[in-house]
Amino acid sequence: MERYSRVKIRETREFKTVKISSQLKPELIIPVISKWQSLLDNVAKILQVPSALIMSLKEDSIQVFMKSRTDGNIYEVGEEAKLIYGLYCETVIGTQERLIVPNAAKDPLWRDNNPDADLNMISYIGFPINWPDGEVFGTVCALDNKENHFSDDFSNLMQHIKMQVETDLNLLTLNKELNEKNSQLEQQIYLKSKFLSLISHDVRGGIGTIHEFLKLLTADFDDYDRPYLKMILNSLCDNAESLYQTLEGLLQWSKNDLIHLEPEYTPVNIVGIFEQLLIYFNQNLVIKDLKVSKDFSSEKVIVSTDKNMLTTILRNILSNAIKYTGKGGKITLRITQLDDHHIIEIEDTGIGMNKSALDFLYRYDKAHHEHGTFGESSAGVGLMLTKDFLNKINALVEVKSKPGKGTKFKITL
Repeated sequence: MERYSRVKIRETREFKTVKISSQLKPELIIPVISKWQSLLDNVAKILQVPSALIMSLKEDSIQVFMKSRTDGNIYEVGEEAKLIYGLYCETVIGTQERLIVPNAAKDPLWRDNNPDADLNMISYIGFPINWPDGEVFGTVCALDNKENHFSDDFSNLMQHIKMQVETDLNLLTLNKELNEKNSQLEQQIYLKSKFLSLISHDVRGGIGTIHEFLKLLTADFDDYDRPYLKMILNSLCDNAESLYQTLEGLLQWSKNDLIHLEPEYTPVNIVGIFEQLLIYFNQNLVIKDLKVSKDFSSEKVIVSTDKNMLTTILRNILSNAIKYTGKGGKITLRITQLDDHHIIEIEDTGIGMNKSALDFLYRYDKAHHEHGTFGESSAGVGLMLTKDFLNKINALVEVKSKPGKGTKFKITL
């Protein structure tokens, strides 16, 4: 969030609005603060002045961020002055130039309405301090209780301090940006890995089923009549086509910027997705002799959502329903509408889950790794990815399950 301050340039009596340190700026670490403290202590001793300060500009005030540990330094860390006087530091920040005031007591411009002069800090030298993007941090300055014209050597020394402080601010900013980029890279790698897992999870089962059927056909080829063979081969062809489309979609996703992957909303037929998934899982359903009950209000139920994400969600849930339902069981697919919401339910009569399994249902490290009723393996990533996509398309999910009684997923779009 951007923050601004309004400072007064005393020489021209104009006010200037400047952008100040935002909340996104990096924190000042202890080694940097220690370095600045040493610089202030040394410059105060070299200049033989009671006060050397680093000031921090706030929205309505300027604050002593750091002070030299010298005798006679009347300022305290954290001490603030309101931006109503046109202070020395306000002019430095407003003009973005060096300011030298040899003796405010003799200078009509600085003599009156000057809190620093009232404290007998009549001499001043200061330089602006900015972040690398131009946001104002504050100033570095030195003040004296006697007239002081600050020689060129002293001025060069103060400018060197300014450059050192701004270099540190730049390094802190670069380090923060590097850490953020590393974090983004780690997240990118993590998401790429998740998508590879998704490809494995969604495609492996289909390929395995086709492979098993083909082995069965080749082993007992002569025992089947031509009509039956044609029916099986047509079914395998449909399954392979569905598998190919699934793989194409996943590979296309893998080329995208997965961190910023956003849903593409289009009219989607939920019934059509279910029909394609039943073709995709046809062999699994036949092998386990599972009955599928379809409770749809019509042949087309249209919603506005991301088709690929919704397909992946329903495919993973239906895959688990088939996997964890025993031979001869039943799976119910239901679509209903309540006001402007569509409710999708996938219910099975499978082995179910206890409360502990439900609590960790969407976590990869403690996911539902139990083998299916026919020994099917589990990659442990399907429901984790399902939850990600549910969040992206703003869908709500509710799961009810009891051991031995089956499981019901209820999705509200």
